[in-house]
Amino acid sequence: MNMSKKTWFKLLLVITLALNAGIDTQGQYYYSTRHATRGADTAEIYINCWWYQDANGIQWNGLFHSTDNGQTLTPMRKRKWLEEGGIIHGDSISGRIFQVPMQMSSDTFGISFDYGVNFDLKYFNNIHYSVAGCMAGEIYIQAYEQGLGIYRSDDYGSSFSLQSSYDSIGLREVGTLPGEIYGIKWFFETGPLGLAYSNDYGQTFTTSYLEFQGVPSFSECMIYRGTEPGEIYFVVYFYDAEIYLFHTFDYGQTITFQCQLPSPGGEMLYTAGRTPGTFYIFERYWAAYSALYIYFSRDYGVTYTTYLHILDSTFTQIPTQSIPAKSFICYPNPASSFIQIDIQHPQSGYRVSLCDMLGNIRVSSVLPSGRKQIRLDVSDLPQGIYLLKVMRDNNCIGVRKVLVNK
Repeated sequence: MNMSKKTWFKLLLVITLALNAGIDTQGQYYYSTRHATRGADTAEIYINCWWYQDANGIQWNGLFHSTDNGQTLTPMRKRKWLEEGGIIHGDSISGRIFQVPMQMSSDTFGISFDYGVNFDLKYFNNIHYSVAGCMAGEIYIQAYEQGLGIYRSDDYGSSFSLQSSYDSIGLREVGTLPGEIYGIKWFFETGPLGLAYSNDYGQTFTTSYLEFQGVPSFSECMIYRGTEPGEIYFVVYFYDAEIYLFHTFDYGQTITFQCQLPSPGGEMLYTAGRTPGTFYIFERYWAAYSALYIYFSRDYGVTYTTYLHILDSTFTQIPTQSIPAKSFICYPNPASSFIQIDIQHPQSGYRVSLCDMLGNIRVSSVLPSGRKQIRLDVSDLPQGIYLLKVMRDNNCIGVRKVLVNK
């Protein structure tokens, strides 16, 4: 069986981490979609991601905070990437977030009470999965102690109680009511989805089998709670090539298709918001730094506003404007011999650059005064994915992913 591009990427990432870091590679923590989370307040989100590589070759991870749905970001914490970069969960009290794992160990996690600036370390052995509860201080952990068990804490991880031992149910999310937990029955590239539901804090579960219209089988399904009882978002991967967003208000009895999400070309993160109807997609491309797109929806994931942040070494608290949908266009894409860039509102001072995934500029040119079109010759470039960056003076107008295909 041929492996998909996404599968090859996951395998390569795990192997690279193992060779370079010599650490326990708990795979889902490194390429999990839960490196982003909603906060406790309206319009509040956190993103924990690779930031940039400095002149000494050190790779840095950043924990970023936004109070305006991602239009602006503030760095809260900076650590070496291979030392700290776990998944994060927002608590129901403002400023409090969980990070699992801390210091890249499956045996530690942390809780921050100051918006992610500092973390108090906690201990739990061999964490497999985790999710924050709907009440303050509540976190659930699925771990291997005596079999695969679900444990609950209501005091920010100071103490835990075993709720149940289920080898066939994978913990995934909590509901909006106290005691509600969602899990999945283990599956691989098959449907329907076995949605396990508990309303007694994970002591017992009932399972219903859900089907997604037009997606008879799938390789992965992520679950995100909404703001109303029974409201769930489903992010469904169709054989790693297509991603779809589905939504329910009634615990999966009625499921509606919302949209097709961007295909996985970089790192993809998701979370639902605190305000009804809000949903976020985070698409991150990396070179010597990260280019982070934030897609924000107010209508349950049907339409989106886009924000772009260039997370290079100069990024501190610089507001990044909303990227107009047609600030520029580039075509053909994929390209084999040239890429044409059309600037929608041409002015002087535009420079276009095509960078490889290591951040090296491979082709660049300046838009002549009075012109609105420019071509870049890519005929000599190797086949692969590149980032097209358009600058005006020192401001980034936008970044596009370009595929050079021979």
